[in-house]
Amino acid sequence: MDKKNLMSRREAIRAMMLAGAGLAAGTSLVGAPLRASGLMAGDWKFTEPAKGDKVIHRTWKTLGGESISLLGMGCMRFPRKGSGRRAPLDQEAINQMIDYALEHGINYFDTAPAYGDSERATGEALSRHNRKDYLIATKMSNFMNSDLGACKTMFANSLKNLRTDYVDYFLLHSIGSVDDFKKRFVNNGLLPYLQDLRKKGTIRHLGFSFHGSNAALKALLDMPYNWEFVQIQMNYVDWKNMPLEDSNEPCDSETLYKMLEAKNIPVVIMEPIRGGALANVSSGLKGKLAARFPQLSPAGVALTFASGYPAVMCTLSGMSNMQQLMENVYTFSHFKAFSAQDNDYLMEMARLYNSNPHIPCTACRYCMPCPHGVDIPGVFGVYNALSDELKLPDPANKKAKDYKENRKEFLKRYATLAEGADASFCTKCNACLPKCPQRIRIPDQMRNVHQLVKSIK
Repeated sequence: MDKKNLMSRREAIRAMMLAGAGLAAGTSLVGAPLRASGLMAGDWKFTEPAKGDKVIHRTWKTLGGESISLLGMGCMRFPRKGSGRRAPLDQEAINQMIDYALEHGINYFDTAPAYGDSERATGEALSRHNRKDYLIATKMSNFMNSDLGACKTMFANSLKNLRTDYVDYFLLHSIGSVDDFKKRFVNNGLLPYLQDLRKKGTIRHLGFSFHGSNAALKALLDMPYNWEFVQIQMNYVDWKNMPLEDSNEPCDSETLYKMLEAKNIPVVIMEPIRGGALANVSSGLKGKLAARFPQLSPAGVALTFASGYPAVMCTLSGMSNMQQLMENVYTFSHFKAFSAQDNDYLMEMARLYNSNPHIPCTACRYCMPCPHGVDIPGVFGVYNALSDELKLPDPANKKAKDYKENRKEFLKRYATLAEGADASFCTKCNACLPKCPQRIRIPDQMRNVHQLVKSIK
């Protein structure tokens, strides 16, 4: 390593309402001065990681005694020079973030050909360090072309972009079903090729990332393949129920995790913060989390939940600026797994999260006036205010202790809308759609609000 050049840092909410939530990649904070008293992350204050702080590691006998940082760096959301996905990656900022990550004990870096220019940027940053100091995870992203020749070319390009002659952890990318697995990896002869690369050491450990049902994972694990690790989506909202976009088959993080644990297969966690949604929870939910976990941000709570289970090898976080990286380093260098009681508390938070989604309206009023008189921001304002207060009535759970009170409060506030201005007067003319800067599907949301009102009256 050249020390002279080294610098010392899917998801739609499935509830009755369609809520938008996400974590935007902010401006890079690399090199920004920090106050001695701590760094403010939103409205949560945490202590800046000390120079000697190291994220904790776990050692895995099934992986040859490898020591892996419990926090892994997801390399899909790197900072860019400008806004938008087409803006070029900020290599200098990426270099500084990876330097900081390595300095504080992170040694697992996850990327993929499907992540745009990520492999190249990751390789450029990591190659400035000793190869033995980091573990590279990348994937076979053969979604568009699963021809064996094309797959071999993809793997060769990954090695070139990552500036390495071997991959530590190689994944079959995003398997959704047994049919998908057979089509992309078996019928084309790819899996034997990858297994041969494992024997040669070009691939050190072979696994897959999974986006399917409980039954599909069981079928895959029952096949005669030596899977060394598996990557799944796991967070406290999806623990008991994780609806799939293209299937009605049962799926939940708990069952997926326990199947892997029972087979002694190390688990890599993706989407521990649900694409950023669990870092940006409503004010009401944020308050409840702070009351129980005062030393953790909402993101820290989500990461700690996912990482507390013993079969978890690594929890990935897609960090897009230094502030997020520093917060995560602090969380994992002071890591303490939650108790059973803490996890039970989070199951109640998951219930509240799912029953109190948010419509991403900023009340800019660009959609107004509605040609049919609907007070669009007014309707959304009533709904969102009650959502933030965790007081939306859930018609699917009328026996809940707070249902009657929440129903009364919702109807009371909804009645304050002017006559002829509530959601029932929306005709779906779509005049509002091109005007909304948040791209909210306003007619659909109006229909959902109206259905909610009808179901509780």
